[in-house]
Amino acid sequence: MPTSLRFLFLTSLLGAAACAAAHVLTFADIAFYPIYLFLPLLFLVWIFAVWQMRRVPRKNLISEIFGDVPRWMKVSSALLFAYVFINFFACIYLLDGGNPERMSDQRLVLKSKGKILRDLTPAEFRHAEAVQIRMLTGHLLVFFTLAGFIFHACWLKTGPAMANAKISSLDSV
Repeated sequence: MPTSLRFLFLTSLLGAAACAAAHVLTFADIAFYPIYLFLPLLFLVWIFAVWQMRRVPRKNLISEIFGDVPRWMKVSSALLFAYVFINFFACIYLLDGGNPERMSDQRLVLKSKGKILRDLTPAEFRHAEAVQIRMLTGHLLVFFTLAGFIFHACWLKTGPAMANAKISSLDSV
């Protein structure tokens, strides 16, 4: 794998690992807010992912002559997309469609569109903050991982990865 592609691949995997760690912490009601710093990195990674995909000729994307995208990557991508939707709707359900906020009078509330849904205890507030971060980290985790899959697929469809490619239809002849 070329150095520039390897750097982008490793960056996306390290971003995914950091988001996975923050995601796991939310299940212990720990909201790791520094994960917001990964948002600009995600945008940069995806700009480069789209740029790399545009460099692969269109015919190479579906051709078996060039390295085939492994089945595990296709299945994992589908599962990740399913997880993003399940995680999003589960978090919305857990938050009753609102967001945890600390009011000016130091009350802890769950608020939606300017309306206070209910008052929260400190433990419930910590849990609601963790669920809110879980929603974000679930998305970040999935999109960093998918960017890593794109970089790997770009490597398979271009360069030296083609030398090891096998054509399934010619193997039977």
